Amino acid sequence: MLSVNIPVYNVEIVELVNQLHQQAIRLDLSVEIRVYDDGSDEIFKSINRTVKDISNVIYKELDKNVGRAAIRNKMGQDAGGEWLLFMDADSKLISGNYLKNYFDKLSGNRVLCGGTAYASSEPADPEKLLRWTYGSRREAISAARRNQSKGFIITSNNFLISRNLFQQIPFREELREYGHEDTLLGYDLFCQGIEIYHIDNPLEHTGLESAQVFLKKTCMALANLKKIAEELLEGEHKFYRQVNFLRKNRLLTFFIPDRFLALLFNRYRLKLETNLKSRRPSLFLFDLYKLGYYASIKNRWH
Repeated sequence: MLSVNIPVYNVEIVELVNQLHQQAIRLDLSVEIRVYDDGSDEIFKSINRTVKDISNVIYKELDKNVGRAAIRNKMGQDAGGEWLLFMDADSKLISGNYLKNYFDKLSGNRVLCGGTAYASSEPADPEKLLRWTYGSRREAISAARRNQSKGFIITSNNFLISRNLFQQIPFREELREYGHEDTLLGYDLFCQGIEIYHIDNPLEHTGLESAQVFLKKTCMALANLKKIAEELLEGEHKFYRQVNFLRKNRLLTFFIPDRFLALLFNRYRLKLETNLKSRRPSLFLFDLYKLGYYASIKNRWH
């Protein structure tokens, strides 16, 4: 049996759960759908509780927010299926055979990553253009490209793992804030010789944040990345080679000292953010923004 695990925080989940339920019935697949609420506001919980009436759905509300890693670990521990499929709540099925595509490629010693897709047309809300542009150009890529360049990198929004393997190698819970808990899981799996295999079975990411929120989450993720790279892994070379951001950062800072890069970032941060919040956000400037912020926190914490 397959356990579909959907952690929820302030997102309406009813449509996605119905999509999964109907697809499992149509394809005659043995599936349970677990929906765990991680401390959402009452307005979301009151809507999402209706999924409890669906036959193959297990809905639970946690007493308090435990974080992205801990709630996924709990779902994996509670799951009744031999296989665990994790997906984000702000997702939409775009394939009528989404579940079957995973069933057809099950393997106990590898993790399957389905990928991410975005709407083909840009959002009407200009505040969401940065998130859509970044996702469309940097995240929505084919499995062939991901297998060539992503190495051990996985994304927690759409991956499948055996229950036995996940119980041996769960998410590390040191990272409480947003970002890179899945990078760390991928690294831990890689170190144990587990193959990370990418397939073309994407979910559409529907929860586009405003540029302001996306920049804030990006900075949180970069702070986590610093913890992973310099505290947990002590500069492991394989890790640096596989994490694209760090590779670019190391190349740039070979020529430009961190302190000078941080100084430039602090001086031009507002100008960068003005572009990134505009109707034509530049991904080149977004890369500079991330590199500058990363250098600034390295400089501040040393």
